[in-house]
Amino acid sequence: MINKDTKLCISIAEKSSNFGSTIFNNAFQFLALDYVYKPFCVLAKDLPQAIQGIKALGIRGCGVSMPHKIKVLKYLDKVDKVAKKIGAVNTIVNKKGKLIGYNTDYIGAKRALEENYNVRNKKVLLIGAGGVARAIIVALIKLGAGSIFIANRDNQKAKLLAKRFKLNFCNFSEVNNFRGDLLINATSVGMSPNKQEMIINKQSIKHYEVIMDVVIALEMSALIKASKSMKKNIIIGAQMSMYQAASQFELYTGKKAPFKVIKQSIKEYLKLI
Repeated sequence: MINKDTKLCISIAEKSSNFGSTIFNNAFQFLALDYVYKPFCVLAKDLPQAIQGIKALGIRGCGVSMPHKIKVLKYLDKVDKVAKKIGAVNTIVNKKGKLIGYNTDYIGAKRALEENYNVRNKKVLLIGAGGVARAIIVALIKLGAGSIFIANRDNQKAKLLAKRFKLNFCNFSEVNNFRGDLLINATSVGMSPNKQEMIINKQSIKHYEVIMDVVIALEMSALIKASKSMKKNIIIGAQMSMYQAASQFELYTGKKAPFKVIKQSIKEYLKLI
């Protein structure tokens, strides 16, 4: 039951989902916290008003999803130094009327990489140029990756991103011929409802030692499934999501996240899509 003391957290995206509400409401309930989480669909043209609404309504926290992660920066009162370096925000916290932006995608990517593969001095191809791609790039740099190449279906966006972080550009027409140690899909290719799509062809998987996919799926994305069948090391999107969500929870509440509840909630959500 919502009362006047209940703290409200929300998410904003052009295509809203129940991902955050499933995770956070279960975690709030587990710790008996008087918080509620609700998703909202916000079009790009309405973003300024939505951000002002967070302040006006006293909303405690806000998850930011596609395509708002970059554009939202200019509407905030303050941006955490890591998020500023990334150039994208996926979390907003309302602290006494001041809206502060954070990036927990970076934390999720860094933890997922640290636990699965030592990227130091490795050759990496990252495909994608959105907010998640930026967070992964900063994680790769922090962890000492060797040469990092950026590709995207929109070559111009890849060029600009490579230039921003002083990395290498790979033309998208060449991704199936590229050879490296780690491939990262930081695009939406393979997400529901187009679950059978892959960002590269199956034969190109053999060019890598490790495959990482940000796509979250109940079993495995098509890319991860194909990679596993070829005995490649894999890093799944759900692992990155668990860590970033736990970090968001702690920013919203100031409490240690119930990690097992978050992990189970992601499984629960994925069964419904």
